[in-house]
Amino acid sequence: MVDEADSGYSEEETGRLELIWGEGFLSPGGPEEVARILGGYDIAGRDVLDVGSGAGGADIAFVRDHGAGTVVGVDVQEGFVNLATQRAVTAGLGDRITYRVIDPGPLPFDDASFDVVFSKDAIIHVQEKEALYTEAFRVLRPGGRLLVGDWLRGDGDAVTPQVDAFVEAAGHGFAMVSLRDVEAIIDRAGFDNIELQDRRSWYLGEATAELERLCGEMRPKFVERWGEDAAQAEIEFWEVLVASLSTGALSPGHVRARKPAAAEVLALAHEALAGC
Repeated sequence: MVDEADSGYSEEETGRLELIWGEGFLSPGGPEEVARILGGYDIAGRDVLDVGSGAGGADIAFVRDHGAGTVVGVDVQEGFVNLATQRAVTAGLGDRITYRVIDPGPLPFDDASFDVVFSKDAIIHVQEKEALYTEAFRVLRPGGRLLVGDWLRGDGDAVTPQVDAFVEAAGHGFAMVSLRDVEAIIDRAGFDNIELQDRRSWYLGEATAELERLCGEMRPKFVERWGEDAAQAEIEFWEVLVASLSTGALSPGHVRARKPAAAEVLALAHEALAGC
């Protein structure tokens, strides 16, 4: 990953998020949302790179539910890499899922190493998105796919105060751009067949239900594990989260794209030379 914003998650915060979103997941939707990000693309037998692999839930889903050949997860937090590695081993998938701690900067892989570059709600932590998507293009094989879900901001200046309030409440220095911004970035990186999907309406419904559970059935669990103050703090953040979704300040989305096949890249290069 490249020029990572503050993305540190404590063991307690990880536990809270997994209680809300399920073991292995630090963002909403679980294995079903992983499948939706894949968008029907068949990853059976393919080599997958998961950028910002976190607690590892998506990687187990790739192999268990979708038949991925190999998965390499990368994260800047050693604690996540250790946790996800243990979970892969416990699931009996340690021979097909591996993890690496990486530093901000170029991805530590050769050109054309993967069939799929995937990320679920992690690129919000990356400041230099142009550099990251350029690296994703580099490590993909010709014809490979970029499959990303991310937490994004709404378009326009009108929502900027609400975006700023959400980022401050989250406490992680999120670097937020819009779905259209991502489209422009990955187009400049060289991708084609770009597909965009706005997921705000879906997550507004999910987050509203999550807030109801936090205020109701889930609150005693929070209080028991982390105390009354932690439970109240989580509820207050979820109120900000729901408000941000309601106003359009927060607007999660999916992005899918393809690295052109080698022959297509050559044809484009010849066209460019012909125009000189």
